[in-house]
Amino acid sequence: MKNFFSKLAYNIFLAIIITILFICVEQVYRVYNDILAFNLNLKSIAEQFIFNFLIISIIKTRAIFITYIVLALLVWFQILHFSYFGTWIFPLEYYLFFTKFKETYDTFRTVADIGIIPTIMILILITSIYFLLKNSEEKRLKIPFLSFILIAFIIFVPLRVYIKDSKKGHRPNVEYYPIKNTVTNTGYLLGSILPKKFLGHSGLEQPVTPTPELLTKNPDINIVMIMGESLNRNFMSLFDYKIKTTPFLDSLKDDENFVYKKGIASGVVTDVAVPSFFNIIKRPDGVPQIISTNTCLFKMAKNNGFKTHFYSSQAQGQLAQLKSYICTKWIDDYIDGTSVTKDIDTPALDQFLLNKVNTMDFSKPTFLALQQRASHTPFIDTFPKEFETFTKDNIEDKTIIQNSIDYANSIAYTDYILSQLVKKIKEKTSRPTYFIFTSDHASNVGDPNRQGHGRLDYDAIYQVPFFVYGINNPKNLQNKFSDFEYISHYQMGNVVSHLLGYKEVSNHFNKKEDYFVCDSDISGLSGILKISFDENDKQSKTLIE
Repeated sequence: MKNFFSKLAYNIFLAIIITILFICVEQVYRVYNDILAFNLNLKSIAEQFIFNFLIISIIKTRAIFITYIVLALLVWFQILHFSYFGTWIFPLEYYLFFTKFKETYDTFRTVADIGIIPTIMILILITSIYFLLKNSEEKRLKIPFLSFILIAFIIFVPLRVYIKDSKKGHRPNVEYYPIKNTVTNTGYLLGSILPKKFLGHSGLEQPVTPTPELLTKNPDINIVMIMGESLNRNFMSLFDYKIKTTPFLDSLKDDENFVYKKGIASGVVTDVAVPSFFNIIKRPDGVPQIISTNTCLFKMAKNNGFKTHFYSSQAQGQLAQLKSYICTKWIDDYIDGTSVTKDIDTPALDQFLLNKVNTMDFSKPTFLALQQRASHTPFIDTFPKEFETFTKDNIEDKTIIQNSIDYANSIAYTDYILSQLVKKIKEKTSRPTYFIFTSDHASNVGDPNRQGHGRLDYDAIYQVPFFVYGINNPKNLQNKFSDFEYISHYQMGNVVSHLLGYKEVSNHFNKKEDYFVCDSDISGLSGILKISFDENDKQSKTLIE
């Protein structure tokens, strides 16, 4: 019995040391990389310890070492991928690695230097594990048949995905450690993507389009792209809402440099709509397009002489999956709300965005993307108390429920933020500057039976605002828009692309064509809504499942 506990203690010791080694590799890289924030927590430590304890307890030392070589290589692939793309590996990319091997090889061959630091880290990891295991044969506790149990677990993960057949796709989570992302991603690859590929159940993949032709090299302008949160245009007085929620925007209606349209979002959740917008995705499945980074606005801006910034009021945890889609490698300055709140799940108020603009240097052409938090539920928490402009006492319609009043106040706060952004940037630069505004999606508000977003069966959830506003002697864009009152996220992305110096896809940005709204899975596997328009601009909707 004494020998049993001695060997058990030795296994625990080895598992702790190896867990620390893997954690050090990841967290050192996180510290080295500004986008991957330090995120160590007790849950991930416990998960990794249990995983390593089970591996250490396999009978054959050689099998243990081979297992760790495989795991170390998988971690190496994940870190190498992040060094180039700014994300952990997508499930689909394992498939593309084999089907597009030459293209993958040619890409990485040209940037081999990014593998130096990850390779050194992994070699140190493997060498350390080798010496730890070298004389462990007689000291370890060995559990019979454990290797078969681990193999059963490896089979169980994709089998569970296949049996569950969830319509919700899987996205890499930036806050997961590399091994966990690898297990979940390969599980989804083997249990969902490959069966659908081989059995022909998907069929949603769209052709990958190249980067638009560059027409204007290094344009001497600034572009400020503001992405609202859950903002329904029908609650904005700019779009004739009965309560004056947007007095600043209302004052711009007659300005020749101000164009506004009724927007149609590309998705009904943030993790779908924001990536689709910033990668100019016309319809699902746009993941291959996103992976290519051909039409990522940050990359296009960076490659044409712009300094790139992404400031988000959202919390680090709320952006964990979204970050995988916006080619963070080409963002010079990335900061989220957790930098203020110091909590991974607590967002900042949108005043944070104004504070960041105050610190910016506009001496060079700038592409600035700002992501708001107002008007996300609970609405009352998205604006300061002093911005509680509307109450039951001062609005005429006494039938409006309190939740809708809170929502109206959140929009009034957004209007204030927009007014101050324009004011502050006018003070900081004389360069022509364009403000583009929309929202990721809208929200169903005022309906006691169904609040919020995330479903295609509520029209209100994709009805977002859009405007473009130029200051400091900008180029007049009025003639680039038709009289058609709608514009899609895809078409808005082309507005930004055009301002960045790239060729537009048509004579008018807001072309009358089919618009596509994706449900909660960016690949389209959870449903797609096609919106068409007749000769009288009347909408007809078709659900594609």
